[in-house]
Amino acid sequence: MRSITLVTLTTLAIASILGTAGTSHAATWGGFAFAPGTPRIVTLINQASAGASNATSYLRVVRCTGVIDYPVFTWLGATCTAVTPDYTISMTVLSATKTNVKIVANSTTCGIKEITFGTPNSQCGYDLTNPNPGTIGSLAGSNPVPVAGGLVGAWNVTVLLDNMVNLAGVGAMRDLFSRMTVRFNSCFDVGDLCSFTIDTDKIS
Repeated sequence: MRSITLVTLTTLAIASILGTAGTSHAATWGGFAFAPGTPRIVTLINQASAGASNATSYLRVVRCTGVIDYPVFTWLGATCTAVTPDYTISMTVLSATKTNVKIVANSTTCGIKEITFGTPNSQCGYDLTNPNPGTIGSLAGSNPVPVAGGLVGAWNVTVLLDNMVNLAGVGAMRDLFSRMTVRFNSCFDVGDLCSFTIDTDKIS
């Protein structure tokens, strides 16, 4: 009886350890941060973005191997998508204040460290909740928030916004940015998913 009890306790202990290890390796949301970066002055800001304007938010993907990719968005209606054999990146406008950003790993050689959205001439701006009202034309914004069930993997992900957008002749409000970087603290790989929402605006 004693040996059976010992085996049972040992089995439970192993199961407990494995359960704890599995939990500690679950994907987690590290929140977001912002910095002025290289300020950009524009003459027009429209709260209503679209697949076409978001598709100009050109991509730079840094792999865990150090290789850098520049996949290209194509767009149809409210959605722009970049598809490669290793990963798929999409942005879908859900409303005037909410766009779903989704990153999906397609292969065992995916291995992504970070993804940057945006170039100096991009027509896509990323609009935070505060201050509200913020930059003229941006109206209400929305901070990046993970979608329910949208984080699958073994990493912590953070979103960095920079290259602040200023409307010509108006002081910076620090709520609108033209570049967004999604950064993983360990490799985003096969079977992984990262899906979150943020407000996107059209800028020019």
